[in-house]
Amino acid sequence: MNMNLFYLLADVEQINICSGLNMVWTIFGYIILGIEVVVPILLIVSGMITMAQAVMKQKEEDIKKAQSLLVKKVIAAVITFLIIALTKMIVNLVTKDENWASCAKCVFDVNGAGCGIISSGITVPSGD
Repeated sequence: MNMNLFYLLADVEQINICSGLNMVWTIFGYIILGIEVVVPILLIVSGMITMAQAVMKQKEEDIKKAQSLLVKKVIAAVITFLIIALTKMIVNLVTKDENWASCAKCVFDVNGAGCGIISSGITVPSGD
């Protein structure tokens, strides 16, 4: 069995890697969207709760520690948000190839055309 590997490598440009994986990329996109939105909110809310607890204790030392922690959590939230935004920008600049652009489209725009979780077409009988 003689297989010509160079022939297979020559046709790589014609293969669309993402054509059948839009659902997987969309799920990955939902995970990234969750990280982009939920993590900063949780960091800020937990910092605010810590600050409120310190204010209730009315100790200057605890308030300064909580204030420092709140600032660090806000900075971490901004960095988390900016890392994902920067990643989106870099991926959009790099994905000039149409094959990879369709993957990136479903990851960073989960509601875009051609993306989403496709139903299997199973119909549920009504109770009539």
